Amino acid sequence: MKISNQKIYEQIADILIEKIESGELNTGDKLPSIQKLAEEYGVSNASIREALNALRMIGLVEIKHGFGTFIKSQHPQLFDYSSQTLTKKRVQEILELREVVEVSTAQFASMRRTYQDIQTMEEALCEMEKAIKAGESGEEADLKFHLAIAKASRNQLLYELLNNIADLIQQTMKGTRKIYIYSRQKTMKKLLDEHVQILDAIKAQDEIEATSTMTIHLAEIRQTLVDNFIVEK
Repeated sequence: MKISNQKIYEQIADILIEKIESGELNTGDKLPSIQKLAEEYGVSNASIREALNALRMIGLVEIKHGFGTFIKSQHPQLFDYSSQTLTKKRVQEILELREVVEVSTAQFASMRRTYQDIQTMEEALCEMEKAIKAGESGEEADLKFHLAIAKASRNQLLYELLNNIADLIQQTMKGTRKIYIYSRQKTMKKLLDEHVQILDAIKAQDEIEATSTMTIHLAEIRQTLVDNFIVEK
């Protein structure tokens, strides 16, 4: 089967996901080498690596360097509830808090941001872009960006409120990204573009646009979590 067109690695990931979920590939099975998969699908080794990295991020495969890639699970592990620090109820509460607080921090940041604040936000988005290109999810850079906005709001209490639950926010960001990878509801590129739009509004000191872009961003996160039965409407 030959693959063509754009976003090749996503097409390959979709094919492998279907094979895993249908039982054609079972837990413990070893996949062919990257070179053999590239030859089978008529794509580059790099595209195969990207596809396998995407499957690794959602817990379907395990890559053992020097040994190969093995099927780890028949079902994706989107949110990690094993530590008990994160539950469905807690995810809902975090989302609600973000919807209340971060629309305001974006508005205040557009009014009060400094040149240094903008630099910090730009650095965070550069880190996010590099992570995405490297086949990583980039939630650390995502969190850094949102905390930079909170700091630029010049409201210490709002900043501390978000910073105090930063670990939980990052966990929910990671889980949401896994959903994007698994369900194809949104590409990592589109997610990055949303953040760029928020930054552009803050740079332009446009309160209305900063509020709007942050609201839309958080609303799309909510819809993704609702569609995948993580939170209620």
